[in-house]
Amino acid sequence: MRIEANGYPQSSIVQAQVSKQAMDDEKQLKKQQEREQELKRQEKMAEQLKRETEATKKQMEAEKDALKIYMTCLEIARRITAGDKVPMKDHKYLIEHDPALYGKSLTLRISKEDPKEHKQLSEDEEEQQHTSSTGLTNEGSTDGHEVLNTDTSSSAVDIKI
Repeated sequence: MRIEANGYPQSSIVQAQVSKQAMDDEKQLKKQQEREQELKRQEKMAEQLKRETEATKKQMEAEKDALKIYMTCLEIARRITAGDKVPMKDHKYLIEHDPALYGKSLTLRISKEDPKEHKQLSEDEEEQQHTSSTGLTNEGSTDGHEVLNTDTSSSAVDIKI
């Protein structure tokens, strides 16, 4: 004999409850899978942002270094144009990093009766590496390859071939 509750057979009630529970479990499983997919997508996005941040950081450092070099070149060119005495290493630095600016600064140079003598503005790359690794500077060293010669009365430069 079957037991009926509220006019329905007991087996159909149990079956309906099991079916409802299965649907709920399926919905929960689907939501869990969606959350996992969203988490994976966010992790990928975070990794991409991290890579982009690192690349941007490296690019900014490179641009910062380039700007420092350019500012040094502009100051050296300004000193030459003003007719002041500029150290030979600064002339070489400007020639190496911006030859066009060097040529323009020589062309526009104004002669002075009493030119101001400037200390070296540029940093030698070897000296800078040596300073950063040992904390010492190498002020008096020369590389032995004298390409340029300065006139003592002005910042005129003769190029030797």
